Amino acid sequence: MEEKFDKIANEYDLWFETPVGRVVKELEIDALISALPDLNGKKMLEVGIGTGLFAMEFRKRGAEVYGIDPASNMLKIAQLRGFEVKFGYGEAIPFEDNLFDIVLSMTSMENSKDPEKFVSEMVRVAKPSGRIVVAVLNAISFYGISRRIRGLFDPNDLFRGMHFYNYWELRNLLRRHICNVEVNSSVFFNPTPPKFILDRAYALEKFGRKYLKPFGALLIGGGTKCL
Repeated sequence: MEEKFDKIANEYDLWFETPVGRVVKELEIDALISALPDLNGKKMLEVGIGTGLFAMEFRKRGAEVYGIDPASNMLKIAQLRGFEVKFGYGEAIPFEDNLFDIVLSMTSMENSKDPEKFVSEMVRVAKPSGRIVVAVLNAISFYGISRRIRGLFDPNDLFRGMHFYNYWELRNLLRRHICNVEVNSSVFFNPTPPKFILDRAYALEKFGRKYLKPFGALLIGGGTKCL
């Protein structure tokens, strides 16, 4: 899977510069920040940092961000953006125990063959009572269904072979490893929204987070390391 990401490393961020991509990024960043404590002065690890696109937003808010990723070309871009990064997989995080205030994974666990180990490793490197947040693509969202269908017909599709989660699956997985688990979601419109929907994306987001938690395109589960 990392080979696919290495091939598109230089183009990976471009979608987020499109009209839809810009709105999606803003909504997802807001949802992630809502799941995190105050970032100022916090030592943070992003598991699957990619190009560092989202990590830059955490750094703007005062976090000292480190990252790991198995895609070498993505890591090179993150490194150019000033992040201290290491090659590594979520199932074997190359950092010592109890090191980070916050450990976050953004759309990375979908590629894991052992999600239990993936989450347990995030817990291991978190400080006692540290914050752990896992964001994954939602199988029962407009985006998830569209990506599934596309992957059936295109053997080279980026999302082919990924495991998308649903709300209850993510919640139950996290509850086996961390305490005080809460799951929310973000982005409630389809991948090609008409302009009138995109213009109302923020109102739809507010409604969706309150009433449609299981159905947003990005599921975000968070909790604390159990003492």
